[in-house]
Amino acid sequence: MKVKQEFFGFNPVMWMGVVEDNKDPLKLGRLRVRIFGWHSGSLKDVDGEPGVKTEDLPWAQVMQPVNAGPNSGKGGPLTGIQQGTWVMGIFLDGEIAREPLVMGSIPGIPTEANPNPVGGPPSEGFYDPDGVYPLSDRIDEPDTNRLARNDNTAMGDPKDYPHPLIERRKNSASEYQSAQGYGFVEPSFDGWKDFKAKYPDNKVWETKSGHVFEVDDTPKFERIHVAHKNGSYIEMGGAAGPGNRIDKVAGDWMLLAADAMVMNSIGPLSITAQHTNIMSQTVNLKTAGGVTITGPLKVVGGATFEGGGAFKSGATDTFTAVGGRIVTVMNGIITSVSPA
Repeated sequence: MKVKQEFFGFNPVMWMGVVEDNKDPLKLGRLRVRIFGWHSGSLKDVDGEPGVKTEDLPWAQVMQPVNAGPNSGKGGPLTGIQQGTWVMGIFLDGEIAREPLVMGSIPGIPTEANPNPVGGPPSEGFYDPDGVYPLSDRIDEPDTNRLARNDNTAMGDPKDYPHPLIERRKNSASEYQSAQGYGFVEPSFDGWKDFKAKYPDNKVWETKSGHVFEVDDTPKFERIHVAHKNGSYIEMGGAAGPGNRIDKVAGDWMLLAADAMVMNSIGPLSITAQHTNIMSQTVNLKTAGGVTITGPLKVVGGATFEGGGAFKSGATDTFTAVGGRIVTVMNGIITSVSPA
């Protein structure tokens, strides 16, 4: 006679709870969840009711989406759910309730601040025990990212919830103007009103430290945006303009190629820099309209001209011409040519 056992399929039990630990020692993405109706909200025994500490909660496996498919380190990320997040799941072993499985997270609108102190011992369950989430400045607003919601009174919403990234982008916009009149000004959003993303068209992923990834399908504002917390970013569309792209690096930028590198521009190519250094075995310039140099010209080492050449302003140097003749130029005027 076959004896019925408790396992997934015979008697599934669903639950809701709050994540209190995402630091899985096995690094499998498991979570410790305090489950409503199954675990006490107290960490200590109260009036004979046993308390449950976070470290006594069982580790719950996390169901991954089909496009993640983690296997041997391949596939999508296993991590991402923060402590304090509400989740829903099932017990794989039914009412024995020792094998929880997280099936998904549940966004909401937090109405109370976390009572657990930051950096101190936790005092209450059903909250992030580290006291971080929900963020103190996000009480009474949806868990949906501010960039995705774009709540703005100018658009008829009752309250402004500007994302800090927009103000940082505006305040750190690059601008360079030389004494000779040339320069560059970085395009940026002019405050929150020019950030035109519309809910639910903007898909946003923001990490704990502040990195941002956006794919925005807002009509007439379509863009892709990747931003590092240090201020570096790539923006296609949006502030760059339709069809345009901006790459900004907060520090040094290196382009490395093991083989040929090709740059092609149908329009003009502009380079603005305080100093420009080109190091190469040879440099070949091919132009149909000639080369124009504005400002003083200094040649260090020899210079060879084939087909003749003339200076109209500025240059002062001595160089070896074709055939070994020594040519001296003062202020752009050839003053002497020694015989070969």
